[in-house]
Amino acid sequence: MRSRVELSETPESDNRTAIPRRAWRALAIGSLGFSLMSFNTTATNMAFSDIADEFTEASSGAMSWVPSVFFIGMASLLLVSGRLADRIGRRLLFRAGLLAFALGSTLSAVAPNVYVLIFARLVTSAGGAMILPSSLAVVLPEFPKDRHFSAVAMWSATGPLASSMAPGISALVLSVADWRMLFALSTPIALVTLVGSFGTLAESKATDRSGSLDVLGVILGTLAIGTLVFGASFGGGEGWTSPLIIGSFLSSAVLFPLVIQRCRTHPTPLLNLKVFTLPPVAVANVANFLLNFAGLATWLVWPLFMTRVWGYSKLEVGLSLLPSPLVSGIVTSLGGRLSERYGHERMVRWGSLISTVAVLLPLFTLSETRNYAYTAGPSLIGFGLGWSLTQFIVQSAVVNRVNPGLYGEVNASFNTIRNIGGALGIAVAVSLLGSAAVPDSIASYKLVFGVFGVCVVACTLVLWLIYPRVSAAHQGA
Repeated sequence: MRSRVELSETPESDNRTAIPRRAWRALAIGSLGFSLMSFNTTATNMAFSDIADEFTEASSGAMSWVPSVFFIGMASLLLVSGRLADRIGRRLLFRAGLLAFALGSTLSAVAPNVYVLIFARLVTSAGGAMILPSSLAVVLPEFPKDRHFSAVAMWSATGPLASSMAPGISALVLSVADWRMLFALSTPIALVTLVGSFGTLAESKATDRSGSLDVLGVILGTLAIGTLVFGASFGGGEGWTSPLIIGSFLSSAVLFPLVIQRCRTHPTPLLNLKVFTLPPVAVANVANFLLNFAGLATWLVWPLFMTRVWGYSKLEVGLSLLPSPLVSGIVTSLGGRLSERYGHERMVRWGSLISTVAVLLPLFTLSETRNYAYTAGPSLIGFGLGWSLTQFIVQSAVVNRVNPGLYGEVNASFNTIRNIGGALGIAVAVSLLGSAAVPDSIASYKLVFGVFGVCVVACTLVLWLIYPRVSAAHQGA
């Protein structure tokens, strides 16, 4: 395997290779698959209370699985999906993911009880886990190497754009129809994307596919991640000292060393650890974890605050959240070209600093009085701006410098770390809000933003102090 994965600056030159039309068409299909998954996830969160109102016979424990099972399934299956994409074909796995996603969405729309809905969401998560790594990996070979920042930027932008539309569209749909329509809408979109992949996407896979994939390593890795995310997702509700949660964390703690040992010794492991022993990749993933520990949980905390403290309706929450991912999507789509022209390190540094200011702002401005223009609005928009200048660029820098045979695997591992960070951040937020002396008080929310602020400050320090030095040290290595 080629060991050069340095994250070097792109020269300040506009002599970039032209992007063929076929690459743009492939990017459109891959991005549509990614946006479908992003929209579905946000829409489910918006519909949760309506689902609970219909399935009144379901226990609160059973209902908590409806949003959580998708997250757990995604995080657990991403690594093996990325590995399979590189081995058996990225286009093949992308199409299989779309079929599974369509099936899961259809089952969700007709679910007669909460248990069928949970199973349907698990099927959907399996489809999403196949779509996420393959939707980018199938596109990158179509783009010239020096234009990968643009490819990843445009692909990454579709997620925030889909998320920005989901709350508003969901609120409108729920005002005229029931929650089942939200799931039903995903089925035709998935099928249209599937049809569009024919004649547009070329098959690609790793050139070295010798040996059989480590099946035992796949099982152990899936269980290790699954038990960790399960414990993080349900710790707040079940209690961090409950036998179930302690057992899940202990299981994960036992399984992870076994997975690492398998990956070190097996000829075709679940994950190629050599990539992550190189400092630029390791530093990028530390920043990835810290940023998303705060970032993904923000989308839970702000809607809760707006609803419970400010008394916002669903439509008001949806419209209030709209500017942040919209700004993020627009800036992300432009950031790729700027990174190719001026270098990614400058963008990453300032993006992380903007994110830090945005997360810390509520500590000084949060109030029980509605003041969206001075608190939530600037914080959400600022974080969307900072995130867009940090997250996708770090991801682009990683995949742009690894062997093309590892595109699916590296993208999957990056998103696995992102989801684990998000799961832990959400768990901490739920725990802090739930254990506060006065629930839904300003102090409890400020405490959450304070914890998020510590993580984003740490991310900023990593990217300003360690990341540039590591990159420079490996430039031209």
